Amino acid sequence: MKLYSYVIPRDYGFAPNPYHRYCTLATCKPIIRRVAQVGDWIAAFGSKTNYTGGRLVYLMRVGETLTFDEYWNDERFRIKRPVFNKSTTHKYGDNIYHHVNGEWVQEPSHHSKIDGMNLINLTRDTQTDRVLIADEFYYFGGDAIMLPPEYQSLVWRRRNHGVTKDSNLIESFIGYMREHYYAGIHGLPLSRKTGRFDLYRG
Repeated sequence: MKLYSYVIPRDYGFAPNPYHRYCTLATCKPIIRRVAQVGDWIAAFGSKTNYTGGRLVYLMRVGETLTFDEYWNDERFRIKRPVFNKSTTHKYGDNIYHHVNGEWVQEPSHHSKIDGMNLINLTRDTQTDRVLIADEFYYFGGDAIMLPPEYQSLVWRRRNHGVTKDSNLIESFIGYMREHYYAGIHGLPLSRKTGRFDLYRG
């Protein structure tokens, strides 16, 4: 068991997407999506630029992995396909990649352009054809929490990502989270503006 940690400068409820019973990481962080295994944990910490520096934005346990095509076709995750005539949460759906006639398709989404695909995001996202799925997760968003002193060594504050392999420390941390917080959503995405939909240019 490992814990992968990184800094999340933007959080729209897209990457990760904590809605509809599952927390999914389907875009961004291609290295973590490639190397994380079932049973590993992913933790993201806020940055100084969004006023949550060093605080835990979300924690998820990898319970399952799927390819993009498997994710697109899985009935459980059809609800995570972006829909623009519904709520903001539906607009930020992350189920956006699949193949048609052997070519990648990027559905209209937070990672596309107004007039079509964003090839910068498509190239980065699809370099790892893998979606991480969690049914146990703790999503705080803009209500990110400060960890106790004994777990500050898990906090990542730099670029790229860190890996913790100390199973005793990880198990203690997970025990703390399970004791003090219910699994699920605790806050709204810290970057999302009410009534507004933003595109990420890459």
